[in-house]
Amino acid sequence: MVEVELTSAGPVAIVTLNRPAKRNAISIAMQSELLAALERVAETADVRVLVLAGAGDDFCVGGDHAVVERMEAEAHFAQVAAAQHRQVFSLLLGFEMPVIAAIEGRAFGFGAELAAASDIVLVGETARLADPHVPLGLPPAPVTLLAWPLMTSRLIAAELVLTGREVAAAEAVALGLASRMVPAGTALTEAMALAAALAAMPGGGMALAKRALRLAIADLDALYPEALGANEKPRR
Repeated sequence: MVEVELTSAGPVAIVTLNRPAKRNAISIAMQSELLAALERVAETADVRVLVLAGAGDDFCVGGDHAVVERMEAEAHFAQVAAAQHRQVFSLLLGFEMPVIAAIEGRAFGFGAELAAASDIVLVGETARLADPHVPLGLPPAPVTLLAWPLMTSRLIAAELVLTGREVAAAEAVALGLASRMVPAGTALTEAMALAAALAAMPGGGMALAKRALRLAIADLDALYPEALGANEKPRR
């Protein structure tokens, strides 16, 4: 079964995490599929907006436990996984098209990073965001560590990262971690309507706005060892 689906609706590309039986927990194979899907989006000239979604009840509950255990046991595997992770988020943060996250259920760890790397985040009213790494004895998710202090404040981000507590949808909007709360089960529908409206706008101003908005969080080198810097394909 394909664990990351890439579909389209006119100029809108939809990347769906499709491992609902595992609550869309990210395996290495799934991360590879996600990277390949994002590369295809980057290479498709007529895509104007990207929507991220999750199949089933949860957007993404984070990394698969088997991946975490192997990363702790094998240094080389940890380097490979981290380099691939960096490529995924370098692509997302480098897109000049708007990226909209449609969040239902849990967006933890990797899922919270995908939300943090998006430009607009719509959360169903039962959605929850969290980065639970530190309470588990793991380093924080790099993108939440980089983006959350800018989206909310350093003090609030510190509390969320250090405690790993879950943030409900209404609080996520109030703190600045999400753009808007919508009725449960409608996040993707609302995201697609917004994506269609954005896709109809001129692209030049959109690209300039994206470059300016992402200046402060696009430098992933601050959080990754220099040795992990892989050659990346040009992106739009």
